[in-house]
Amino acid sequence: MTSSQATMPSAAFRQGVSPSQWFLPNLLDRYIFKQLLDYFMLGVVVFSLVAFFSDTLFDFINDVQKYGISPATLLTIIGLQLPRSVSLVIPASCFLAVLIVYNVLNNNFELIAVRMNGISLTRLMRPAILLGVLSTIGTYLINDYVVPYCNYQTEQLKQAAIDSGNLPFGQQSFLFKAYDDNHNLNQLIYVGGFKGSKLGDSTILDMTHRKADKLKTMKIVQAKSGTYNPQEGWLFEHANIYLVSTNANNSSAGHSDTFHVEQLISNKEDRKEQKEREEDREAGVLTDANTQNFFELAGNIQRKEALAQTNPGIHPPSRKSYLALWEKITLPLTSLAIIFSAVALAIHHPRQGSQRGFLTALIVLFLYYVLRSISIAMGRSDWFESTGLISKGAVLFLAAWSPLIVVAAFGLALIAKKNRTL
Repeated sequence: MTSSQATMPSAAFRQGVSPSQWFLPNLLDRYIFKQLLDYFMLGVVVFSLVAFFSDTLFDFINDVQKYGISPATLLTIIGLQLPRSVSLVIPASCFLAVLIVYNVLNNNFELIAVRMNGISLTRLMRPAILLGVLSTIGTYLINDYVVPYCNYQTEQLKQAAIDSGNLPFGQQSFLFKAYDDNHNLNQLIYVGGFKGSKLGDSTILDMTHRKADKLKTMKIVQAKSGTYNPQEGWLFEHANIYLVSTNANNSSAGHSDTFHVEQLISNKEDRKEQKEREEDREAGVLTDANTQNFFELAGNIQRKEALAQTNPGIHPPSRKSYLALWEKITLPLTSLAIIFSAVALAIHHPRQGSQRGFLTALIVLFLYYVLRSISIAMGRSDWFESTGLISKGAVLFLAAWSPLIVVAAFGLALIAKKNRTL
């Protein structure tokens, strides 16, 4: 082969390709994309299991204790919640797959050989971009159509369990706790035995007003029997009531034929969500993002805004509803936005450490999720518009979109720099 023939492929690439040729997959694209797909599927399975068993499973255990859900119903709910876990981990799985594949290709000098033939870094990103686009579409479809349906079915199963009035399955006794916003114990109910909805010996510890009470009074109730009603709460009978105070002179004891305890709600956020759901039902609109897709939620938010303007008794949609609406778009786009950083940091000069870019990319991913959490927290606060410098709509938009814009801009800038230097 002559020297002129040896330079032909390189010259052809430097001359550029037509747009139609750029979008047609070649052998290199299929080679890279196959590896990306393998690592992506592995990441989805592993991350979904980790996310499910570290968070969702404990919620289900609490539901079993609260509502007496049977094992068959519990397994059904677990299956219904798996799509939610998958939709949450797809962006991280996409990022990890791109990072691993391009890092291995770089360390094996395969990318160097390809670059020597005149293929630009932008052109090498085509399989990664394809994976990002497919992940974005898949995440949107799962998160906006499959997850709301599964959440709705889950709520129906939970409500059926609540309406049945069952108590914890397979237990002789159980313990219910309620905490305040600082995770201090407010109320505790210990039931020593039960049959159906009939309760046996029970002890209730009530410290709800202990903080506001200068005498630090605590109420202890011991009941011989009682009943549990899923709507009305706990009704205890033949109850001995003791008021225990730091001042012995203010301690007392008494007896009551009945003693009622409402359903225990753990914290302020739960109480706020419950109140909002009740207002939505009264207004005839639903702004719960968990059971609606983007268009349904957007329509209901607009309707509730209009009702709030004409009816003073109806509050406007919560900030959480607006953020949840934007998240239905920003979460799928995360898969595409963070790919640029993954590719740029996975490809490095051979003289640099082989793991340096890999670790840096993981740090970038971690910082993105930290920035996202901070932005959401800031979006839920009304501090910024209270200063008069920025409107509520602008705050919510920036809270939802700024992490995505920052990480995408960082990745694109890094790609442009490495395209010039490597």
